[in-house]
Amino acid sequence: MALRSTPVHRRWLPAVALLSLLAGCGPAPSSDAQAVAPAPPAALNPLYQAAQQAGEKELVVYTAFPETVALWQAFEADYPAIKIKPTQATQLYTRLAGEQAAGRPIGDVVLTGYSELSELVRQDRLQADIPASSATVPARYKQSQGYFQIPWVNAFTLAYNTTQFTAQNVPQTWPQILEPRFSGRFAHVRFVGASPFDAAIVLLQEEGKLSDEQLQLLHDNAQVADNPGTLTANLAQGRTDFVLWAPAQVVARLRDQGAPVALAFPENVAILYGPGVALLKQAPHPQAARLFKEWLFTPRAQAIIASREYAYGTLPGSAPPPGFPSIDQFQQKDIPFELVNAYFDRYREKTRKLWP
Repeated sequence: MALRSTPVHRRWLPAVALLSLLAGCGPAPSSDAQAVAPAPPAALNPLYQAAQQAGEKELVVYTAFPETVALWQAFEADYPAIKIKPTQATQLYTRLAGEQAAGRPIGDVVLTGYSELSELVRQDRLQADIPASSATVPARYKQSQGYFQIPWVNAFTLAYNTTQFTAQNVPQTWPQILEPRFSGRFAHVRFVGASPFDAAIVLLQEEGKLSDEQLQLLHDNAQVADNPGTLTANLAQGRTDFVLWAPAQVVARLRDQGAPVALAFPENVAILYGPGVALLKQAPHPQAARLFKEWLFTPRAQAIIASREYAYGTLPGSAPPPGFPSIDQFQQKDIPFELVNAYFDRYREKTRKLWP
């Protein structure tokens, strides 16, 4: 894969800025997660036994998704001798360089956006590792040399306040969104150069779904939030009528908690973007890391990803998140992983002129 945008009929790297929004919004305890997914496959037992024989009792995951509590809990329930330590992936390049210089590697796995992962490939920080369980995952979700794979993708789409709109009258097209009557009534997160929101501009402009004129009108008419937390908080509190490229998994959780918010999936607005998972070189717990990667692409983990994390699993046949369109309805440009950062660089100049 690379970048993918959406086509659905109603309707990319999770940046560290998302953490402030997602913290505290994790799912409930793991008992429900156990009920919605099949049992872990026996084929992974040798990896678990190897980890135990090596004395590996923990797994350090550097991630932009520390809030995926149901996923961590389900893995620990399946393999109770191993405890996951999700660690916020801030200043990741500096952290890994420091570990190397000190001769004390700490992290085992990286689970973050593939712009960062592509840079880690360039820095020679990753160990090629291809989970056997990912064999049927489409090539667009796998780095060609096996350095990382994409276990799920999130939707970034239009979210609206249900006290202002219904599913029938919420704006669904760019001409509708950019109508003068909505000026100042909607918002998006500030473009920072390499985030799902920047990816949306890359994808939609590359596909001819968002013109330069419409981009200018977006600048002229929309409010700008400095982080996704402010964006969705304002939406839930009625300070904003609708937002563009909201993280659908967060909005779905707010909705479940009773907030007056809902999702639409406009064909020319919504995009898909997901994290890649990679094994770090000199990982202190390599057997546990390989087990975790294999497990992510099992039907059990993919079911939990959809039902509890409101994301799309990439294993063929995985169910979509409850109430979301099928992943097969999404159509967006594939940009080779090796070119992702080049695409970001190209559009960064354009967005910075409009949003300094």
